[in-house]
Parts: sequence; C-alpha cells; structure tokens
Amino acid sequence: MSRPVSDLEHDETARFDPARLEQLCRDKGEARAETEAAEALDRIARLLGEISDGDGLPQVRFAARVESLIAAADKIGMATLARVARDVRICLDRGDPVALAATRSRLGRVGERSIHAIFDLDDRIV
Repeated sequence: MSRPVSDLEHDETARFDPARLEQLCRDKGEARAETEAAEALDRIARLLGEISDGDGLPQVRFAARVESLIAAADKIGMATLARVARDVRICLDRGDPVALAATRSRLGRVGERSIHAIFDLDDRIV
C-alpha cells in the first residue's frame, strides 16, 4: 500500500521590525544607515546563497555563515529571517540532518520574501 504525498503550500509572512532601522538612523545618521542597510542586504543575499549551496562546507564554516546571517538580519530588523536562521543553527547543533534540510529550505523561502519585503517598503517610502 502506498501513502499519498502531500504538497504543502509555503506561505509565510516575512516580519520586519522598522524600529531597528529607525534606531540605526538615530545612531549613524540617515545617510550612513542607508549605506549600512544596503550592505547588510547584499551580505544577506550572498549568505543565503552560500547556506543554500553549503552541503560541502565544514560544519564550523557553515555555522559561521549562519551566525553572520543572523547578525545581518537582526541589524536591519528582518525578524523572521533571523528567527529561521536561529532555527537552522539549532538543527545544525543537534546534528539532525532531516530537520536541517527542511529548515534550510524554509530559510531560503523566508530570505527571498524578506528581501522582497524590504524592497517593497523602500518603493513605498520613495
């Protein structure tokens, strides 16, 4: 007897904390904050790609990339992305390859949505 395979919809809202960007603006000034936010977005996009393709990376290097992603996401208020990256780190630390694979996939989806949410926010502000 075969079991049916479920096809689940992956629809998560990417949560953004605008207070983080406001604090960055207060701390650094608007121009510097904008530069740092853009640099963080570039770093996030690069790290998401490295984490997605990171099957051949040693665990220590993979974990370092996840930690860098958490820091960059936290810096600019990408709350959901930071939380899911923390979940990836937990799966890595527990040595659970099945959960790690699923959580890495989720990280990719949330990362893409988070980046689009920031650009959509920027389009509305301009």
